[in-house]
Amino acid sequence: MIIALMGMTGLPVAASAAAPTLAPHPRLILDSATLTNLRARAAANVAQWQSLKATCDSYIGGTVNYPTGNTYPNLPNVGQGYEGSSYLPALMAESMCYQVLKTSNPTAAAQYGAKGVDILMKMSTPYTTQSGNQGESPCVDDGYVIRFYGVGFGLGYDWLYELLTPAQRTQVYTTANQWIATWQASGGCADFEYAHPQSNYYAGFFHAQVAIALATYDENSTAASQWNDWLTNQFGARVQPYYAKHLTGGGWPEGFANYAPYGVLNMSLPMREVKTATGMDLVNGSAPYSYPVDMANYAMHFTWPSLTYFDDRDTNHSGSTTQPPGTPNLSIYQQVLGEMTYWNAPAAQINAFNQFRMSISNTNAQYGQADPWVGFLEVSPGAPVAPLSTLPTSYFAQGMGAVAARSDWTTGATWMSFRAGPYINNPAQGEEYFDQGSLALVRGATPLLINATGWAVHNPQGTTGENDVYTDNYGNFSASNIGSGNRRPYNIFYVRHMNGSQLAEQFGQGAYTSESNGVRTQVTAYEDGSDYVFVQARWLNDMYRNFSAGPAVTGWTREIVYLRPNRFVVYDRTTTGSASYDQYMAWHFPASPVSSTTAAGLNRLDVTYGGQYAGALTTVLPAAAQVSTATIYPDLSPAKVWESQVRPNNTNVTQQWLAVFDLSSSASQVATVQPALITLGNVVGVQLFASDGNAVLINNGGAANTTISGSFAYSVSNGAARNIVTGLPANTGYTVSTTAGSTCSVRVTPGGTLKSSAKGVLDFKISSSCSL
Repeated sequence: MIIALMGMTGLPVAASAAAPTLAPHPRLILDSATLTNLRARAAANVAQWQSLKATCDSYIGGTVNYPTGNTYPNLPNVGQGYEGSSYLPALMAESMCYQVLKTSNPTAAAQYGAKGVDILMKMSTPYTTQSGNQGESPCVDDGYVIRFYGVGFGLGYDWLYELLTPAQRTQVYTTANQWIATWQASGGCADFEYAHPQSNYYAGFFHAQVAIALATYDENSTAASQWNDWLTNQFGARVQPYYAKHLTGGGWPEGFANYAPYGVLNMSLPMREVKTATGMDLVNGSAPYSYPVDMANYAMHFTWPSLTYFDDRDTNHSGSTTQPPGTPNLSIYQQVLGEMTYWNAPAAQINAFNQFRMSISNTNAQYGQADPWVGFLEVSPGAPVAPLSTLPTSYFAQGMGAVAARSDWTTGATWMSFRAGPYINNPAQGEEYFDQGSLALVRGATPLLINATGWAVHNPQGTTGENDVYTDNYGNFSASNIGSGNRRPYNIFYVRHMNGSQLAEQFGQGAYTSESNGVRTQVTAYEDGSDYVFVQARWLNDMYRNFSAGPAVTGWTREIVYLRPNRFVVYDRTTTGSASYDQYMAWHFPASPVSSTTAAGLNRLDVTYGGQYAGALTTVLPAAAQVSTATIYPDLSPAKVWESQVRPNNTNVTQQWLAVFDLSSSASQVATVQPALITLGNVVGVQLFASDGNAVLINNGGAANTTISGSFAYSVSNGAARNIVTGLPANTGYTVSTTAGSTCSVRVTPGGTLKSSAKGVLDFKISSSCSL
């Protein structure tokens, strides 16, 4: 039993864990049930086994180099690759082939086992600073290497246990102990990574420590303390409460294009290893750790409808031209499928996810598939599937404050992603970017509103774009260089302190956390009403860097109403710290927007990308706003990202902003946008007229912490329309009355049988004759 206390850090500190009752080797992952299943798949010669066996065969007859040797030798030789990235998959492949075949083909198994031992012994060669060293330092790249070496020490020791001599076992756990101690050393080389439980670096340590402790527990005198520290401190006091708070619902805040695959794996497999080694179920415990299963919904819902791209927020590195950064990495879907199955997720969800995995694989030519040992372990050929149409069409990952919604599950659907929450990645790691409150919009494979930090790193000139993004986020302040350190490429509200035509201070959001900075930023309302999705996020102002005179932003609430299938209304209420500051709303597009004719006081921008009409933005509030558009990174040729800045025509510190995004497939289908005429009450609204249906949206005009009080009324053009009102008290009855004339007048009065939803949304239809 774990007894939690509150420590000085605010994280629970746990008492010592009882000594575990351990299963025999192999005790990590490859329990008897799993081995029986894998051996049956091998006997059936399934495709995943063919891939794994071919990998195992490819190293037979070659030389395993020490870490100091040739890192990328030709097959059949083995080198460490990038900081151990080639060692680990080779070690795991050989070790798994050994375990699978040792009863049915002991001759072949002996070859694989011997090769696995050779790799493990080279990996665990002691490191010394003296001349003649052949080992790897645990401090390489601030401890990055532990994700390969440390995990390999533990799993390799366990899976090859019976083949290791006592001396070899001693070498492995002695080296492993040194690596763990180095990682945990106060002020040591990995100190800034060890200090926080959320990063790809820490994930490698987290996995390595438990694998080493449980694998070597019987022989290693240090293993008991390592296990106790992992269970009660690393997991019990750090990871479990942090992930329950910030990653319930899944996600990875360092970018899915690069760090998520290993990060998700290293934060998921340890739970399975604990279960097979000790019988403890940490996923479904009294303090549950649902992350391994939650990842399924996140991985599906935050993939573009086309299946060719993933929500590309946070860090992206330039790479392939044909499959650019953001292309879904198949390994995530493979590993998540296996963990869902192991932890007995609902069959319907597993089957739908399996179909999604297959669709991702087919669409992207198996891009980024898992190492063969992971693919063989996690994917069961012939497993049942279920249509994606059985899935919900929106999802809220509460931990990250991330919402995804779509019109349907076809590859041409309209889709949105939104995020609003505190900074949750290790701030010293800095792979999470600065876009709380930002929205992305796509139809099929055609984006309208982009995550510019992902888009800019596409080729051509992907490396240049990557450098531009890095400088924009982390560059030093320069009064004359707006592109250095101001964190501009996000679809959010901005406030600048200017000194004439030059910057006086840096602006933009910061890496502010709820733990260290008291950040309150969160999604305060999410509701899928079938024909609409309503999202509200408050306290976005907590994420902004202050100016020397005080806060740049003292208030920002964003509301999004998605009117299925193709339209989005974004309503913002903002307050700045001074009337002298420059303020604007920023929107980023993949092509240069073209101004179009619209109603007086409004602005319309149409975007066409790659020969496909992407959609339109119409600004409604502030009335008569000033819109300017320019490429955000002018050194890129061709240009990739255009930024439109929307400014009010006054200097009021408090502003209301209302914008309509229409993702119809042609300009002629875009809705005509007009403000609703408000005749009673403190509300604002807009009416949308289109060939595929009309809509009226009414929002609360008061402060974000209030609801609409009393009766209100508005007048709109005649025509059948669905009417949606947000900002009402929840679960409250209303009466809607209408008056026909040259326009349709609508009055909403408290009291009646028409009831607002649990999130304060009223949804009703008015006929073409202006009747309810």
